[in-house]
Amino acid sequence: MHLPDPRRAAVVLAGAAAFVSLYAPQSLLPLLRVWMGTNAALAGLVVSAATAGVALIAPFTGWLADRYGRRRVIVMAALLSAFPTVLMAFATSPSQLIASRFLEGLVLPGIFAVTVAYIGGEWPATEARAVMALYVAGTIGGGFGGRLLAGVLAEFSGWRAAFLGLAVLQLLLAFAIRAWLPGERNAEARSRARGSSLSELFGARLLSSYAAGACILFSLIAGFTYVSLRLSEPPFRLGPAALSAVFVVYLAGVLVTPAGGRLLNALGHARVFVLVTGVAIGGLALTLIARLDVIILGLGLFSTGIFLAQTRFSALSGRLPGRLAAPPPESTSAAITLAAASAACCRRRCGSGMAGRGSLPLWGQRGSCPPRLPGGVSGGCLKRSRNKTC
Repeated sequence: MHLPDPRRAAVVLAGAAAFVSLYAPQSLLPLLRVWMGTNAALAGLVVSAATAGVALIAPFTGWLADRYGRRRVIVMAALLSAFPTVLMAFATSPSQLIASRFLEGLVLPGIFAVTVAYIGGEWPATEARAVMALYVAGTIGGGFGGRLLAGVLAEFSGWRAAFLGLAVLQLLLAFAIRAWLPGERNAEARSRARGSSLSELFGARLLSSYAAGACILFSLIAGFTYVSLRLSEPPFRLGPAALSAVFVVYLAGVLVTPAGGRLLNALGHARVFVLVTGVAIGGLALTLIARLDVIILGLGLFSTGIFLAQTRFSALSGRLPGRLAAPPPESTSAAITLAAASAACCRRRCGSGMAGRGSLPLWGQRGSCPPRLPGGVSGGCLKRSRNKTC
């Protein structure tokens, strides 16, 4: 009797563990804004602080994994990730909450950056693409599950109970990964990678991968953070549980991303990227329509395109071009992609001025002046009162 490869199950769980708490605060933003004050930018920092930590530590995580073993780093990071989440539950000030989120960002690259490299090193190229798609499906499931769990718990027990529930789930995932993820079979290849030149990590093909990866995560986090804030305002007024239910659109990604590996094998990286980027842009355009059902449809298309694009670039950064004279460290390459993406996201929401006051309002409607969102972005005019004008 043929038994399924436990490594595949462990990879899916690693993807879930990496993202189960990373974006979960998006469904808690209505409650956090009440606790922290009405400053939307400060509430946005709860999300962006973790990506700042990722940007800072991700390249060093890859270096450690290439030298001390990928499985060891993945398991340790999964276990340690629960600790900052517990700290969030007992935070007594916004600064403590944001600092705990930053600490979590320092830990999580040990899971997702290293898992990408683990896949690239343990499976042949054509098979690795399918496994990478499973990993991305795990990240989607974790992202949705974390938001749903946090939103439901917060609706009935408050946001502190939501963080405690997330910590318990993180520990369960960590123990499952420890039980099912074996050590590297291709440790010799990792050893050869140690002697590679860092300059090889900044070739033209890899730089384009880093930039595109930054754009993908930039779009995903900023889009859903902004939508979460918008849907909590009039005329929608969605609470934490309802906001978490909106993220059911993530499940569309779970269904389609396993096909991403087959698409890559059949059509190639470039064609797949053009196709899925078009889907994402079209879905995002639909969110400009001021109807909840259309917004949800747009988010479904947007996230599906983004997740398929993530499969493409995760596969590319996990298994580097064969034309290189010597294979550079795969973990470091994947980590640099994540660092670039996280830095872009943090810059986007922490006041970079990229949008500025002169930017066109998104989801514009006639009505009141919009709240200022992270990064100086105007949220468009919301229908609060006819007495207020933009």
